[in-house]
Amino acid sequence: MLRKGTLMAEGLVDSERDPQGEPIFSLPGRQITIGLVLTGVACAGLGISASSVLLPVFGMQVMDGTWLAAILGASSALVGNLLGLAVLWPPARRPASTWTSLWMAASGLRIMATGGLAALLYFRSPGEPRVFVLVTGFTYLALLVVETAIIAVVLGPALGRMPPKASGNKNPSAP
Repeated sequence: MLRKGTLMAEGLVDSERDPQGEPIFSLPGRQITIGLVLTGVACAGLGISASSVLLPVFGMQVMDGTWLAAILGASSALVGNLLGLAVLWPPARRPASTWTSLWMAASGLRIMATGGLAALLYFRSPGEPRVFVLVTGFTYLALLVVETAIIAVVLGPALGRMPPKASGNKNPSAP
C-alpha cells in the first residue's frame, strides 16, 4: 500500500529477512502495469508525430499507413513486455534471489515475444518499415526504463532502510 502523498512501499517490503539473510519483498505490480501501458501509448503517439515530421526531412515520403506502422511497432513492444511481466505475477512476497531468477525469465520472454510479434507484424505493417522498426526499438527501451524506475522509486527507499545483514563472522578484526 502506498502512503498518501508519497511513493513509499508500505506493505511491499518485510522488515525481516529470510533464513539466508536476503530481503523479502513484493513488486508494485499495479504501478508497473499502469506505467507500462501509459508509456506504450505515449511512445505510439511520439512515433506518429516524429515520423510525420522527420520523414520529409530525410527525403522520405510520408505514406498513408505510416501512423499505423508506428502504432503496430509500439503495440508489439508493449504486448511483449506485458507478457514478460506476466512471469512476475502474482507479485507475492519472495526473497530477492527468487525475484532475480524471475526477472531473468521475464526478460527472456520479453525479448522472444517482442521479436516474434515484430517479425509477424513487420511484413504486414503499411507505410515506411523503418518507422515500424524504430518505434518498436524505442518503445521497448522506454518500457524497460519505466519499469526499472518505478521499482527503484517505490522499493528503493524501503529496501535501503532495512537493517544490514547479520554477519556470521565472530572475529571483529577480520573483514
